[in-house]
Amino acid sequence: MHDQRSDSVSAAVNSIHPDELDVFFHAGLETTIMTSKPATTGLPASPGAAVGEVVLDAAQAVAMAGAGRSVILVRTETTPDDVLGMQAAQGILTARGGLGSHAAIVARGWGKPAVVGAVDVHVVAGGIEINGISVSEGDRLTIDGSTGAVYIGELEVSSHEPPTELKQLLHWADQVAEAGRVEVRANADTQGDASMGRTLGAKGIGLCRTEHMFLSPDRLPMMRRFILSETAAEEQESLQQLEKAQVADFESVIEAMDGLPVTVRLLDPPLHEFLPDIIDLTAKKARGSLNSVESKELAAARRLHEANPMLGIRGVRLGMVRSGLYEMQVRALSIAAGNLIQRGKQPRIEIMIPLVVNERELSIARQWVTEALDQSGHPELTGEAISIGAMIETPRAALVAGSLTAHSDFFSFGTNDLTQMTFAFSRDDVEARMLPAYQERGVLEENPFAALDFDGVGALVEMGCKAARQAKPSIKLGVCGEHAGHPDSVGFFVRAGVDSVSCSPFRVPLSRLAVAQALLASGRVSAEDVTFTFNGYRTSSADADYRSSSSEPPGGQAVGEDELSVDEDLVLYVIRIRGFTPPEGIQESLGMFPTDIIANLVGQGWVDHMDMGDREMYTLTPEGQKEQRRRFDSAADPAIAQALSTTYQPFLKINTEFKELCNCWQLKDGAVNDHCDIAYDQQQLDALASLADRAQPVLVQLAEALPRLARYNSRLQEAAQRAVAGETKMFTGVMCGSFHDIWMELHEDLILLQGINRAEEGSF
Repeated sequence: MHDQRSDSVSAAVNSIHPDELDVFFHAGLETTIMTSKPATTGLPASPGAAVGEVVLDAAQAVAMAGAGRSVILVRTETTPDDVLGMQAAQGILTARGGLGSHAAIVARGWGKPAVVGAVDVHVVAGGIEINGISVSEGDRLTIDGSTGAVYIGELEVSSHEPPTELKQLLHWADQVAEAGRVEVRANADTQGDASMGRTLGAKGIGLCRTEHMFLSPDRLPMMRRFILSETAAEEQESLQQLEKAQVADFESVIEAMDGLPVTVRLLDPPLHEFLPDIIDLTAKKARGSLNSVESKELAAARRLHEANPMLGIRGVRLGMVRSGLYEMQVRALSIAAGNLIQRGKQPRIEIMIPLVVNERELSIARQWVTEALDQSGHPELTGEAISIGAMIETPRAALVAGSLTAHSDFFSFGTNDLTQMTFAFSRDDVEARMLPAYQERGVLEENPFAALDFDGVGALVEMGCKAARQAKPSIKLGVCGEHAGHPDSVGFFVRAGVDSVSCSPFRVPLSRLAVAQALLASGRVSAEDVTFTFNGYRTSSADADYRSSSSEPPGGQAVGEDELSVDEDLVLYVIRIRGFTPPEGIQESLGMFPTDIIANLVGQGWVDHMDMGDREMYTLTPEGQKEQRRRFDSAADPAIAQALSTTYQPFLKINTEFKELCNCWQLKDGAVNDHCDIAYDQQQLDALASLADRAQPVLVQLAEALPRLARYNSRLQEAAQRAVAGETKMFTGVMCGSFHDIWMELHEDLILLQGINRAEEGSF
């Protein structure tokens, strides 16, 4: 029967252009002063408006911001040495650079307003000049990263709180995206970026640029020591230092996306980008002020200098001529993932090899990765935990994509570089001066770095997708260029058949809506086939409110299941077990959502409540983790641990069988299961039903030792029934109440209750 509600929801999803959402995620200039004439206009690199005092030096920006003053960092162009100043500033303005410059990419990742390529801005002693007008350090400046406008003086900036209806709209958009099997991910290189992306609704990270991890003040010297190493021993020592740093970086980013995929691009830029500017070093030498370290840096910069770095020794080519770097990064990823697994997390890592051009090159690079994984000592990194793919950013790679699938589990189209190479445009050179002239003369309708060129670059993406799907139907296809945050470009990618798009965190909400609109418009999803829900959550068949004070779980109280006595200790414990959990996750574990208790824990600063647009999440703060451990340790009952231990061995036996069953469900004949073999899938579903039945007596015995564990039995039985009935995500799905989710939660519960060292036991 036709559902009229589907028509209404579809109309609502299509009623707003995604760009209109931007106002809710970035500050903007008040419309009443928009008649003010800008002093100049550059490229709108990162949306939002900012006001502050002009500063020309990163260290000064940090100092002034630390004193509570708002600053605009103005540079000819930014370098890795400017990162702390960029972070401290309210906004960033550069005279050179394009939308893919260092300043633009970093600013977008942080959601910080930025204008780049403002060619009329000149940095001079004591200030700047804009079209001949002098502006001194300390004078006020206003920039609008949405339009590229730069104003002398202070204009009024305002922000708009997202209406409650937006949360519902994006929830519907996500339901359409889920039906169409298209994910919106975030480009993120730090824990903060990853957390922000997740808060704004990202379903993972589509591009983690590892080179950005080397740009912080404590990492950059390590990278420079590696570049300058003169002996094998020095090089190895430098790699060991970098590996230790990378482990910490990777662990923090992957943990922030626990349970969601994280695509890590191995080092991409040429090595000279990590050295000081060769012109500055040469000038110092001419003045006779070079120290011994700087002399080595100048020699290295000259040795590594390239006439055209974009087409030079970078990406996979760097791994070919300077061994050790890629292997170090893979080892660091393995250690980070192993550490997270030991803590009960669910890392899902996609290792991406950049700038590939042919099959043999990719085969060699994949072998580097697999050998490093084999040597890592973490055999648990199989199946969904680790996959290996390629970044398609050269025209040749797009043209031969079919042959590259033999050595790749996924492709991600890097449309920034693909655009540069297709047009033969040096982005940083043409965006500020040439492209505006081309647009003014009608040679180009739009900036091809901002909006995808459908006829040229888009055709390559379509050809690559088609060839890849024909050669390997199961391959995952994504896009990770900034075009993935441009609504019309997103529509093109969806029509081309991609599985994911990844953009800057603050563009994620826009892309979520754009993906849904494109899926409906292209016919990949029919609104009638989507079960739209309201209030942002799916609970029971009766759509019961999870915030109800009732203790009855969805589906009713299970037979023989006692009502839980819910207090602060239990709520803290449940959130500890689950890590990051939405409200319905708490209700699943407790049978109710304890509104007053949660509110009090948030107020105490022990629980962090994150409003993520289409959903909410709760997690323990560092203080909450300490408080939970203190309460848990003081209330520990050795008698319960002893009673559980007698049943734990039978549980472990079933646990081993279940892990193998998960592998059988996700893999078939050594490859990712594409679920086209119905008979094979049914065999695994039957095995799940059998395992659930055989687990019941064990679960009953566990509940006899600790009655609250009885809830796991009913939850596992329901998940198994739903999986067998055709809702197959309930088998191994992540953060959806699947059998695997619940089983992992139970196992973590038992480990904590018995004080087991997970690493020593090795059963998790």
